[in-house]
Amino acid sequence: MTSRLSPRARLTRIRFAVAVHVIAIAATIGVLGPGNLVDDALARRSFVAHAPWAWPIVWGGWALATLSLLLVFAAWADTLESRWWRWTALALAFLGGAIDWTAEAVWIWWAPGWAARAGQLSGDDLYACWNRVYQVASFGVANLLYCAAGLVLSAGSWRTAAFPRWLARTSGLVWAFSLVISAVGFAGRPSWIPVVAAFAFLLFLPWLVLLGHGWLRATDPQASEAAMRASSLGTTLCALAPKHPIRMRTVFRDCVLVNFAIDPAVMRGLLPAPIEPAIHDGAAYLSIVIARMDRMRPVFVPHRLGITYDQVVYRVVVRHRGAPGVFFLRSDANNRLMCLAGNALTFFRFHHADIEYRADGGILHVDVRPPPDHHADIRASYDLGGSTDTMPRTSRFQSLAQAQGFLVELYTAFGHDPLTGAVSAIGIERGHWEIQVVNDRRAGYRFMDGSARFPAGSARLDSIFYIEQVPYLWHALQRR
Repeated sequence: MTSRLSPRARLTRIRFAVAVHVIAIAATIGVLGPGNLVDDALARRSFVAHAPWAWPIVWGGWALATLSLLLVFAAWADTLESRWWRWTALALAFLGGAIDWTAEAVWIWWAPGWAARAGQLSGDDLYACWNRVYQVASFGVANLLYCAAGLVLSAGSWRTAAFPRWLARTSGLVWAFSLVISAVGFAGRPSWIPVVAAFAFLLFLPWLVLLGHGWLRATDPQASEAAMRASSLGTTLCALAPKHPIRMRTVFRDCVLVNFAIDPAVMRGLLPAPIEPAIHDGAAYLSIVIARMDRMRPVFVPHRLGITYDQVVYRVVVRHRGAPGVFFLRSDANNRLMCLAGNALTFFRFHHADIEYRADGGILHVDVRPPPDHHADIRASYDLGGSTDTMPRTSRFQSLAQAQGFLVELYTAFGHDPLTGAVSAIGIERGHWEIQVVNDRRAGYRFMDGSARFPAGSARLDSIFYIEQVPYLWHALQRR
């Protein structure tokens, strides 16, 4: 799928359309509603005649809403593979827009004057005649053309290889329901129009938001076709939820930091462009943080109500505009509630996995079993009894202090919104790490050895740290 518009431009069109429609609906109800949405033709005509300033402003807002819808249709069509579906839909939509604008122009410039001459037979007839013509032209014909365009685009989306099927299906249902507005417009039932339109917009506005975010993710040029198809309503709603809205605290009871030196070229390919890998001795670095989280909770929640679970985080040591920090590639947890909340409210990319800790004398055994197709199993046995403060020969760091300064003393986690390109950050406060350097007797880290992200030979085990009983606090999100 190719598109001439950037994700940021497409998202801007969606936001513009949502804002304009919300304002137009609010103005229609709040400004015109008291006099225009009444089941009395004489009262409506009198209101139109005596509201010459409000009438053109509100209907001008609907003319702008028509423009915003056409911009959305054009951007949507731009992502389709078939030119036939694309140009057919645009021809229908722009024909509907031309009819709508013509009808609204007459409403704005002439209808108030016709309504003011209600006592004159000719004027009375002109207003009543145009009132009926407008219903047929705008609610009937123009809306019918918009619905046809929406259905054509939905069908074209279904036939576009990477477009999410759930989104194409939902789009078709929304536009099929909107045909009811046309039926009411043709039937000459003006009192039904507000009710039917209200139900239609209750579907249309949420769909517009879902279309913007679901379709922008679907057209992410860095995503595989399988990932695009896997986009779901749930993942789209998670993308819409606010990230890191409140401060959270916990205690790392047992924590292992498994440090890998990575080929910088491989690491750069996994990071969004504004964020760069931090380099030491010619290598980038990723740490697998395996921790037992004690009573994770918002700061205002009592300790006893927190959630205790096990977690594995793949975090990259990075720089953004010169500031040091970390970027999360993946997280695994053995608590489904934390995975659900984590994906909705953080940028830590959670997956559910079975995580088993077993202590055998001075050996800590850790086994992580995510879904088989994730290729992120861990088989590790850490020799805590043989801990030391000396870096192993495999390390690129000359001392533990040097390694700690580069790999550990990091107090910012960066996030990146692929839809807008915006970088955000959360600050971290924690207790002091009393690091012990340990050895791993099994050292099976599948994600780092031959997975889709880390080809064989691109990652080399550098060192392993062990710490315990460290309090942590995450601050709320800050936009950058």
